[in-house]
Formats: sequence, C-alpha cells, structure tokens
Amino acid sequence: MRLTAAFVLTVTFLASPAAFADPEGQGEGLFQARCNMCHGTGMGGAPLMEKLSTLSADAIVEKLTTGTMAPMAAGLSDSDKKEIAVFIGKKS
Repeated sequence: MRLTAAFVLTVTFLASPAAFADPEGQGEGLFQARCNMCHGTGMGGAPLMEKLSTLSADAIVEKLTTGTMAPMAAGLSDSDKKEIAVFIGKKS
C-alpha cells in the first residue's frame, strides 16, 4: 500500500506543470528559444541584451505585441511576453 501511494504521489508530482516551472519565471527559457538567436548575437543588426535591458517592461511588451517584434512573437501569450520583459529587465 505504501509503495502504491508513493508511486501515485510521484507520478502526480511529475505530471504537474508546476514540477517543470522555472522558479524565476519562464522568461529566460522563452528568450533563449525565441529571441536569443538574433538578440544574443546581433544578427541582422538586432540590439543586444545590453540595449534591450534599457527598455521598460511595458515598452518590451508593446514591441512584442504591436511593434517591430510582433511577427516574431506570434504565438506567445500576453503572459509569455510579460515573462520575457521581466527577464530582460533583470539583466540591466
């Protein structure tokens, strides 16, 4: 019985989205997956993190939503955009 209970708890924990959550938020992972190829290298004249980190979180979200980065941010939720903005802001 104990073994069964331990198994169920383990499976429940591992299946929980919180088990995979980044304690600092998901911004870094989203940035690495969606932004770093250009903003980490300056490819195509993209501003590097040092420049991005001077922007306010609101300005970053706006660029991701209706600005120049909107096409690249397609498929990101509003929450994802905020997470990216918070991550960039922490790099200042």
